[in-house]
Amino acid sequence: MKNILKALSAVALTSTVAFAGEAAKDVKDLKKVIEDHGIYVETDQKGIKLSGYVDTSWTYQFANGKNSRENGAASTENRLRQFDVDHNDFNINAVKLTLEKELPDENKLAAGFRVDLMFGEDAKILAVSDPGLAPIYRDEGGRDNILGDSIYLEQAYVQFRVPVGNGLDFKFGKFVTLLGYEVIESPANLNFSRGLLFTNAIPLTHTGVLASYKFNDTVDAQFGVVNGWNNSDSHADSFAPAITGRLNITAPGGNANIAQSFIYAVDGAPQAYDQALGILLEQNEPTFVYDIWGNWAPKFANDKLLLGFNLVYGRGDHALIDPVAIFGVARREEWYGAALYAKYQFTKVFSLAGRLEWLHSDNSYKIVTQGPIETSSDIYSATITAGFDIWENLLTRLEYRADFGPHDILDASGGSNDGNLGVQHQVAVNFVYSF
Repeated sequence: MKNILKALSAVALTSTVAFAGEAAKDVKDLKKVIEDHGIYVETDQKGIKLSGYVDTSWTYQFANGKNSRENGAASTENRLRQFDVDHNDFNINAVKLTLEKELPDENKLAAGFRVDLMFGEDAKILAVSDPGLAPIYRDEGGRDNILGDSIYLEQAYVQFRVPVGNGLDFKFGKFVTLLGYEVIESPANLNFSRGLLFTNAIPLTHTGVLASYKFNDTVDAQFGVVNGWNNSDSHADSFAPAITGRLNITAPGGNANIAQSFIYAVDGAPQAYDQALGILLEQNEPTFVYDIWGNWAPKFANDKLLLGFNLVYGRGDHALIDPVAIFGVARREEWYGAALYAKYQFTKVFSLAGRLEWLHSDNSYKIVTQGPIETSSDIYSATITAGFDIWENLLTRLEYRADFGPHDILDASGGSNDGNLGVQHQVAVNFVYSF
């Protein structure tokens, strides 16, 4: 009996090995067939990594209780927000996928790439703010308007290193701006909602070439030439590029840094028609923005406390053109603002983050009012966000935000510049799973 069992075991083992060998051969053959058709991607080969996140939320606004999304963009009810523009609504904010081959740590000839795709409601809004890629339609008045899309190409660039000095790195393609404390990616910010400065004072993305160099552990710098303000091709007859750069200084020990950035665009932005004012806004002269932000994690707080700030100053020349009389008035506008940030990690599970902001805009330039064009505006905002890290890779946030400013800016139903102070409240629940 034992001899019979041994014989059967030997046959089974031989059959298993033979089957495994055939299966492996079939897998290799299948992989070869798929590769031959150019559709096979295996991200664990050659250092290619796939990452991303799923961002969902529920928002409730107390201003006037109506949905503010029109054609994928924020209407005048909530002009001060970049993404969280809906009242009493569940949102699929973003599904982001990143495919990247990073440059190695060694200072040698190397190349890679990065592609960032976003899907969802944020993608529609970002497409509207990206004239270089957004689809355009012509309205009944013969004016070109931009439509949002449900897919947004946030970044797409090749990168390579030239081993000069400590290593000179280049990005060639589309990349996010160097300016600003806050970023497009939701889980990378201290708060769920984006602030006044992020939404109104700086660009978001650029297309061009960017060079980066790290002098030492303290100083690194970047400089680039891009198509124009906020990824927009120049609307002039000839190419009018923009230059942008950043100088970052990191304190010894790495617990603090200050980053100074700028952009100078020869040709600021394409013309737009303002329905409320009945004029064409054409920013056809140089635009300059200077941005400085910093972080500090005090060592006495044992990595529990993070403090930050952001200052922005911008200046742009443009012409106001009456659509009937066809005359233009040259005008120089300025906008500037400040933001303070703080976050304290009480436990491994619970944290609190706060933000205070102020933004000034001349002559309805960055913050359009319903009143006279000469109106200058000051907007204030306060935000507090509770964070909960209960589940692995899942960020849960509960947020309250209040914006203060002229009544006609915060509440579109006002319709007139009555000079009264208005306030808009919002509560939000946010879940972000990162992978």
